Amino acid sequence: MRNVVKMGSILVMLLVIVGVIQRVVFTKHKENGNIANMGLVVEKDDAVYYNKYEKGIVVYRQGKEEQLTDETAYCLTIWEDKIYYITVADFSNVVIKTVDLNGENRKTIATIYTSLSKFFIEDNKLYYLTNKGIARMDVNGENETIILEETIQDFQVVKKEIFYTNALNQIGKCSISGENEMVVSQDVTARKIQIVDQWIYYYDENENALFRLTKNGKKKEVVSVLVKNESYNVYGNYVYYLDKENAKIARMKIGKSNLCDDLVKLNISNTKLNIAGNELYYLDKSQDESQTYQMCRIKLNGQPAKRIEY
Repeated sequence: MRNVVKMGSILVMLLVIVGVIQRVVFTKHKENGNIANMGLVVEKDDAVYYNKYEKGIVVYRQGKEEQLTDETAYCLTIWEDKIYYITVADFSNVVIKTVDLNGENRKTIATIYTSLSKFFIEDNKLYYLTNKGIARMDVNGENETIILEETIQDFQVVKKEIFYTNALNQIGKCSISGENEMVVSQDVTARKIQIVDQWIYYYDENENALFRLTKNGKKKEVVSVLVKNESYNVYGNYVYYLDKENAKIARMKIGKSNLCDDLVKLNISNTKLNIAGNELYYLDKSQDESQTYQMCRIKLNGQPAKRIEY
């Protein structure tokens, strides 16, 4: 009897560990792809937080919305029960702010001279791009340090490493301290990147296709010739992408580069693709004359989801 109880306890522990690993892995993938798409959505536990473009941050839980802020927010990131996000101050400055998950205690962390609405949090440090290069500071806004002084187009922080694209459209990497800087591959033409597992995904303008490269630069392969721009999001076994020519969002299964499923038609020529709560959030033409876009959502297979009311 004791052995049965012991085996049962071990099984429960294993299931818990697997569940935690799955949440960490899949959440990380979603966050990476979302931040590459302006970071308009983030999820935690049973709630989805998204920028109700351009009405502010709302929390969506059990089919109901609750307004948290009233300003357009980008790069939504949850860290220690706070939402860190960016608002645009003007053409060349952004402001990093925080707000509690219930909408209280909104604070300004720092104003940064940059046009890139993106940052990452690693080991209680904020990593972001300035006009001088990649910088970091404490999550309270103190102790700013330039860790990589170079012209950077895009970057991503993953497991104590920084991957980036430079002015020559090469992909490089270094440690989060700025050491061990190296070019991963000179034989690419990349501006924006997404890191998923051991792969660096990027759209190559010269080849007009989506490629991926291993983090060590030793293996490069075509993902799909159907992806013809930088509006895509890698999630699970699929790449969700914008088909500009046909004004639609589609998805293709990785490894099946010429097969795709159409998900939704668009009324605009550009959009951003964010994934949370097993739903695809995207921007489409606004019904409100005071703004250009509004947030919409569908199921990941293209089936209807609860409409976001404006």
